[in-house]
Amino acid sequence: MIGSRSCTIAIAGAGPVGLSVAAMLASGPLGGHIELRILEPREPPNWDPGHLDLRVYALSRASQRILENLGLWESIVSARACPYRRMHVWEGELDGQVGHLTFDSADIGEPDLGHIVEDGLLRDRLLARLAALPNIELSFGVSVAALHATARAVEIRISTGEKLKANLLVAADGSASAVRSLLRAPVTDFSYGQHAVVTHVVTEKPHAETAWQRFLPGGPLAFLPLADGRSSVVWSIPSEHAEALVEEPEESFLRELQVASGGVLGAFESAAGCASFPLRAAHVRRYGYPRVALVGDAAHTVHPLAGQGMNLGLLDAAALAEVLEQAVTEGQDAGDLRVLRRYERRRKGENLKMLLALDGLHRVFRLTGPVLPRLRALGMSAVDATPLAKRFLMREALALGGDLPSTARARIA
Repeated sequence: MIGSRSCTIAIAGAGPVGLSVAAMLASGPLGGHIELRILEPREPPNWDPGHLDLRVYALSRASQRILENLGLWESIVSARACPYRRMHVWEGELDGQVGHLTFDSADIGEPDLGHIVEDGLLRDRLLARLAALPNIELSFGVSVAALHATARAVEIRISTGEKLKANLLVAADGSASAVRSLLRAPVTDFSYGQHAVVTHVVTEKPHAETAWQRFLPGGPLAFLPLADGRSSVVWSIPSEHAEALVEEPEESFLRELQVASGGVLGAFESAAGCASFPLRAAHVRRYGYPRVALVGDAAHTVHPLAGQGMNLGLLDAAALAEVLEQAVTEGQDAGDLRVLRRYERRRKGENLKMLLALDGLHRVFRLTGPVLPRLRALGMSAVDATPLAKRFLMREALALGGDLPSTARARIA
């Protein structure tokens, strides 16, 4: 039975993770019993069917199920999303002649290994869903400027000077989280000394619904298939090189990218502009503070080499919504630290495991030496020749098992 006390939840950040928390809470059993206030410093997304965002995500099956449960997945796929059914990875210094690894979704009986979806499209569909739900107020162009937790509420002052109170504040405001800074939350944070350069390119060869990834001495280069036939490039390279690269004329940039790709997709005909962002790993010591919960990049950031950042964030959102729903249904205080620690126990270990795995993989491929490339190649070839290991890795990447929130699990017919 839902408790009689009213519940107000403020969410800092209207990215996909923050919007997903709101959508899951408002569309569930608590929909008519809670009030939600979303605070976002950016303007609303203006998704354009004629323009493809540079920022894209590789969404796993677990993320797909979360969006299906929100009634959004069909709309996202019909608008513009591209499945990737295979993934080909190789040790770059050996030009793919030895040391490559290929994953195929058919080997585990799945239709694909995930979908490539634009940030703007994902936020656009989530906002449309929220517009149809009760008791939600969205404020754009504002951010959290100060906060103070009391025994009964968190008092928030936003950048316009307005003050509000809530039972709980959810920090979903990204890797440069203002809420995390205001909490002075201890965080382990280090730079990789790299930037990820992102763009979209037209390629001579079709991408064949395959994600291609080459490990180079400076960092991994990935090509992700897009629905319009182009490929999204995510190229992790030393920061000094990245800063110079994004300023180069398109012809020079494509020439350098062509060399780095090893010609796997043939010649590149054009690029859609470039952007870059610094690569860091970070993890907060605690996910829950009195009246405040941290989710997504506000709690953890990982290296993008496996495309898991958004998937981890959406699982955070689903786990937090599930914990809060249970607590409020039982008449408990949503902002009680005991409630928030249940969420922390659900997600902290899983996120830290992924962060360490990706960090370790990144460091192994950055090691240099006369024999290391061949040793790495032999290791990849050994995994490629072991179907059991490949099936395990694919299932892990798709999040097909483990302690998943109910909204991320397969539906039972």
